[in-house]
Amino acid sequence: MPTVALASLVSVVAAALAVLCWMSAADRLSEESLAAHKSYFGGQSATREAFQSLADNNPRAALTQARRAIQSDPINPASTSALASANLALGNMQAAYAAFSVAGHLGWRDVPTQLFWLAQALAVNDIGVARDRLDALLRLDIDNDAVDAALASFEQTSAGQQALASLLQRDPPWASRVLGETGKLTDGAFAGRMAAISLAASHGANLDCGAVGAAASQLIVGGRIGDAKTLWRQACDRNGDVYISDGGFETDITKASHNPFDWRLQNSGGLGTSIVSAPSPLEGHALRIDSSNTVRTIAARQLMALSPGTYRLSWQTALEGGQADDSIDAFVRCAGTTSMVYRNDDSFPARGNAVAKIFTVPASDCPIQEVDIQKAASASGNNETGWVDNIRVAPIDAS
Repeated sequence: MPTVALASLVSVVAAALAVLCWMSAADRLSEESLAAHKSYFGGQSATREAFQSLADNNPRAALTQARRAIQSDPINPASTSALASANLALGNMQAAYAAFSVAGHLGWRDVPTQLFWLAQALAVNDIGVARDRLDALLRLDIDNDAVDAALASFEQTSAGQQALASLLQRDPPWASRVLGETGKLTDGAFAGRMAAISLAASHGANLDCGAVGAAASQLIVGGRIGDAKTLWRQACDRNGDVYISDGGFETDITKASHNPFDWRLQNSGGLGTSIVSAPSPLEGHALRIDSSNTVRTIAARQLMALSPGTYRLSWQTALEGGQADDSIDAFVRCAGTTSMVYRNDDSFPARGNAVAKIFTVPASDCPIQEVDIQKAASASGNNETGWVDNIRVAPIDAS
């Protein structure tokens, strides 16, 4: 390109940028003015007035203000978004589409633009585009009916669940919000979101177990203990037992502290409980119980959500020398009622200090159960120490 022509082009571009900079500076001056309408240059003031006119159901006034915003602040996505929104309200679909296209290229933080393209993508079932627009809105912490409807739409299909799961795998800043809201969802909506959460966890997503635990607790309060158990297990305890949480006392303490189904250790005068390295023949960690109480005492308890049926409850115990500790017992009961009827399980192999008993969960009036670990009374009042480990609950027909 000849030198004179190149110089002329640079001068034109520089002049154009200078005008835009002057407009932007003037607009900021008008924003700070106590008489904004008298020192009015457009920009953000015009944009706000345009959206206010839309809120007042006056799209023609909004269009006028939006055009003034574009003239003075053309590279601000909010200005173009205001123009697009005004045209959309007036039914000028082509003009709205064109303006939203420009706004979408200028930045991702404009809410009306993201909502428009989210709706367009959902209308044509473009899951990829819809996923990115939903992600943008959630990152902006937008909480309205449109976002809730979009989430529900994603959760109703396999493709949508996979898309939502892929977002959760990225550990977005909004993940805790979506996980926490799970505790408020009704049955159908819960199942859809649960599918996405489970899929994300199965692919290694590091989910916020604090938010999951809070949602699970909310479900328990609402009487939906089965859903609460499913949520916790699928999101934060995928390697745990289906029927009982941390029966081997090996769960990461950072997760266990949020688990509404974890053991609640009882410590009081004459009773001390702790999770420590286990003596032989136990392995890994075990629950240590120190008791000088002269009455039988509950040392640990957890909630369960077993379906009606017959189950085997088994566990292992040990004293410091490795012998079985017959003073430790375990039993399941319907929450708030007396113990169930048990019978010994003679078919269970008595290896490694293991014992087992069989119990039946009735078909009615027992939606929630508790499993208790109990230490017998100390006849002399002296401190007695024992360990318990590998507590298991399984259907009686399990192999």
